[in-house]
Amino acid sequence: MRLPSLVVIAGLFVACGRPIEVRGLYVIDDGTGAGALVPCDQPKTLLTVADSGLATRYRRQATTPYELLLVRLRGVRADSGSIYGGRHYLQVRQILEVRARGAGECPNVASSVSSVLR
Repeated sequence: MRLPSLVVIAGLFVACGRPIEVRGLYVIDDGTGAGALVPCDQPKTLLTVADSGLATRYRRQATTPYELLLVRLRGVRADSGSIYGGRHYLQVRQILEVRARGAGECPNVASSVSSVLR
């Protein structure tokens, strides 16, 4: 009887996840509807974000296609695949900020993202 209870508790812990706050550069591809987020503190990490509210705010703010906007989000990170590779996702719980990137903000991310988009 203990094992099923333990499995249920572990499942709830994983499903709920611990919310994190992420600040980074975000861009959306209107062809797929999903956006890509590169956290400022992890310039080699690409998070896939599928959130209609964030996509709407991005479309209102962006003045050119594929413009990198600075976002601050609260959400739960989820990964798929193996430990050697796979996709990283962010399930958005709260949109804290969406705006144009200021001078000097996320400098390491800006160079790595623009090389990927070309």
